[in-house]
This record gives sequence, structure tokens and C-alpha cells, in this order.
Amino acid sequence: MQINQITFTRFIAALTVVYFHYGMQAFPANIPWINESVTAGPIAVNYFYVLSGFIMAIAYFRLNPDRPLNKRSYWIARFARIYPVYLVGLLLMVVASSHELSEKPLALPLHLSMLQAWIPGYPMTLNNPGWSLSVEAFFYLCFPFLLVLIYKTGLKYVALIGFITWVVTQYVLTDAINSSQYTGKSLLHDFIYYHPLMHINAFIAGLVCGVLFKRNSHKLKSPHPIWLLASFGLIVLLLETRPQLEALLGLKLAYTNGLIAPAFLLFIWLLAASKNKVTDWLSHPFLILLGEASFSLYILQKPVFGLYNRLIETRINLGEVADFYAALALLIIISIASYKLFETPAREWIKKRLSGNKVTV
Repeated sequence: MQINQITFTRFIAALTVVYFHYGMQAFPANIPWINESVTAGPIAVNYFYVLSGFIMAIAYFRLNPDRPLNKRSYWIARFARIYPVYLVGLLLMVVASSHELSEKPLALPLHLSMLQAWIPGYPMTLNNPGWSLSVEAFFYLCFPFLLVLIYKTGLKYVALIGFITWVVTQYVLTDAINSSQYTGKSLLHDFIYYHPLMHINAFIAGLVCGVLFKRNSHKLKSPHPIWLLASFGLIVLLLETRPQLEALLGLKLAYTNGLIAPAFLLFIWLLAASKNKVTDWLSHPFLILLGEASFSLYILQKPVFGLYNRLIETRINLGEVADFYAALALLIIISIASYKLFETPAREWIKKRLSGNKVTV
């Protein structure tokens, strides 16, 4: 089952991460009434987790499971999908951050083994966007076992696990960020924002929704575009009104760990079910290419912006905003080249070398 119209949303989500890190003053992030949405990078990572669970279900859940998922082939495919570019981004930052290796000698082995998100104090070291891949690797490890549980016991038990995990996560996170002991860049901060167990609720939610979608896809009708637009508007509304909602409740809120996952799921479901001019446009080959290149864009953003700042900005100095756009354009070009010339060939090479045959991704 191909759902090409969703692919481009990955590029938009990755772009908000780049704006969050480097483009706070650039258009359209400088428009007050959409600033929270354009710079919603940490929350966009949660969207990736929800979408990942949904796509994994679409790709691997079988309506008639006549044979079990080959775990080895699956894990090889997942490793081949994320590790080559992840490793390139890491090695580039190792060269640029040699001082960090002496201050935190465990950083490199933790990053190489994709375990940095498990140890507070290390998620934001070296190529810090890689923390989310450390979390994603844990999801990939869990997925075959969750799939077996669905086949053996039905969807309700996994859904219940997901719901309980979601409730516990929101309680722990909200209690922590509103406590007097909480400070940014602390070990507590690293645990509640980056630890894999604090994000698995989003992946399970996407998985459950994906299984339901695949089971019912034959009878789903394409929703009216207004409902798709409304679901997207709901996400924007939740993002833009968070400060007002916090003031009303008297609590700090974090959307990064699945709090608004239901809104993401509604949007993903409606977009996946849609068959209209909007989805035809979103399925344009160039937009799909941008979506496919979004992984390289996300993981290479820090090395590319760092190189731009050191090698180009110091020489031409276009100004803060113009330099951001120039670096962003360079990042997009490098990301597309990475996807075409390195990421895809490396993926195929690893799969053939490790499994001896072609594995569906």
C-alpha cells in the first residue's frame, strides 16, 4: 500500500526543526501568529514518531499473517535505512567537536551504538539531532514484538499499553516541568525530553492507528478536503494557543512527548484516506523527493550550518536572515544529493551484503 501524499509532510516537519535551530528571525518564523508552528521543531520530532508507527503498520502488518515477520531482515532494512547518513553526520561533528570528546569520553561510543538518548547528559552531545534516531532505533527493536502481540492477542492489548504509557508519560512530564527542581539542560531535563521510554507512546499510537487503517482501507471513503484542512488547522491552533492555554491552566505544557498525538493521528488518517486534487499535488515527484530527502536534511543540518558559518558566512556575511536562507538552500541541495547519491546506494549495498537479497523497506 503506497501513501505517497504523506511523504512531503516529513519535509515540512524537518524544516520546522531547522527553523527552530537556526531561523527564528527569518520569514515566516518572524510572523507572530504562526511563529509557534513554523518553529515547532521539537514537536515535529514527535510527529515523526507517530508517523513512523503508522507507516510501519502499513508496510509490515499483514491482514492474513501466514508467515511471521523475518526479524533479521527487518532489522537489517531499518539499519540500512538510517545508519549510513546518521554515521556521516556523526563523523562530521566528531571532526568539528574534538573538545567535546575529551570532556565526555563516552559520547562517541554511545552515539556509534545509538544509545545516547538512554543516558542523561549525552543526548545533546556531538550531532545532537541524532538523539531522536537513538529513540527511533529503540522503536525499530520493539516493533516486531509488538506486531507478534497484535497477531496473538488482538489490537486491544497493544492499544491499552499505548494508552497507559501515554497517560503515565504526560503525568511524569507535566509534573517534572512544573516542579521547583526542574531546570533546563539538567539530567532530569534530558530524561523527560529525550529518553526513549518517554516517547514510545507516540510510536504505539501510530502503530495502532496504522493497523486500524490497513484493516479498514478497503471501505474508507475519501474525506472532503475541508476536513483535512480542519485537521491541519487544529494542529496549528494547538501550537499557536499553547501560551494562552498554559496561562489558563496555570501549568507549563509540553507537546513534545505525545500530548497532541491524537491531533497528529487525525491529520495522518485523513491525509492517507484522501484521494483528491490536494493529494495529487502532494504526490508530485519533486515533493516526494523532498520528503525522501528530509532524513538527510534533518540529520545533516548541524554539520552543514556549521560548515557554512565557518567557511562562507565569515567571508561574505550576507546578514543573519540572508545567511540562514543561503545555508538552508545549501542544506536542501546537499540533502537531495545525499539521498540520491549516497543514502539510497548505501542502503541497497548494506541490505545485499548483510541479507543476501533485497528487503522491502
